[in-house]
Amino acid sequence: MHANTRRGGATIRKRVLYKPAQIRRFINVTITRRLKEGFGKRNMPGKRARRHFSQNFWDEWTRVGTHARKTGSGATRRTTRREDRRIERQALVDSTMTRSTIGADVGVAIVPQTISRHLAEANLKSKRSFRALPLTPEDLQLRLQWCQARSMWNVTDWQKVVFSDESRFVLGKDDNRVRVWRRLVSGTTPPTLPAQLM
Repeated sequence: MHANTRRGGATIRKRVLYKPAQIRRFINVTITRRLKEGFGKRNMPGKRARRHFSQNFWDEWTRVGTHARKTGSGATRRTTRREDRRIERQALVDSTMTRSTIGADVGVAIVPQTISRHLAEANLKSKRSFRALPLTPEDLQLRLQWCQARSMWNVTDWQKVVFSDESRFVLGKDDNRVRVWRRLVSGTTPPTLPAQLM
C-alpha cells in the first residue's frame, strides 16, 4: 500500500508497511461490507496473495453467516487438567527431569513440545543451572589482574586452567548440560545444583 506526500511541489509515493493483522482486519471489513451490500464472490477484493484468505472467508460466511472464529476452535487438547497438574508437579519435584521422562511418567502419548507448552502455561521454563554463583564486577576485575600477571604463560600452562563460568563450545547436538525447570519470577535466586567435581 502506498501513501502520497508532497515535497517541493512534487508528489512522492511512500510505501507504507502494514502488519498482517491490520491487512486481515481491512480485508474482513471490506468483504463484510460488500457481502452486506449484496456483492457476489467475483467482486471480492484481493490479489493473488490474498485470494486464499478471501476464499476461506467467503466459505465461512456462506456456511455460517459470520466471519468470527468460534470459541473452542483449534486443536483439541491431548491431556486433561489432572494430567497437566501432574506434568507440572513432576517438573517441580525433580527440576532436572527431561521432557521425555516427564511424558513417560505421566503416561500420555504427547510430544516434548506439548510438555514444554504445558509447563510454560504453568510459568515454568527450562533454564541452565548454575554450578557456581555468578561473578561480581570485582571478581571479574581480580580475574583479569590474575590473567595479566600470567601473560607470559604458554598454551600448555593455560590448558590446565578452568574458569567456573566458561562457555561450552559444542559442535555436536548435545552438550550434556543439565537444565532445570523453574518459575519465571523476577528477583528469585538462581537455581543451583549441588557442587560436583568434574
